[in-house]
Amino acid sequence: MTNLNLSLLLKRAILSEKTHKQMDQGLYTFLVDRRATKFQIAQAVEKQFQVNVLRVNVLKKPHKTIRIAKTRKTIQITGGKKATILLKKGERIEILSPKTAKESRSKSTKAAKGPNTDQEEKSKTKGKKGLLARIKK
Repeated sequence: MTNLNLSLLLKRAILSEKTHKQMDQGLYTFLVDRRATKFQIAQAVEKQFQVNVLRVNVLKKPHKTIRIAKTRKTIQITGGKKATILLKKGERIEILSPKTAKESRSKSTKAAKGPNTDQEEKSKTKGKKGLLARIKK
């Protein structure tokens, strides 16, 4: 077992459309150090984000070799070790879930405005349709 620093174990969070959908279910995906074990990954996530980890799945992605045309060089891109972490039900990592924070803010601002403001905004825009209607005479 290698002695890795837990704070340097998680390289970055993988954020895509698929992972954003999984975040609603409590699944978070990270790119981790290739020498890390499942137990060390779980400890690092619990320590950094103060959450309870139920399960860790690990996947090793191979590197892709691409050739740079004019220089005749080849480089390796992507690859590494990817960890999918399942959190305890009801818990989430706030830093990685900006979508839910925005929704709660918009709900609170609508509540502050009152229910009648939505109807007023619709009635103002209802009469104007099309490009020619927007031009002032």
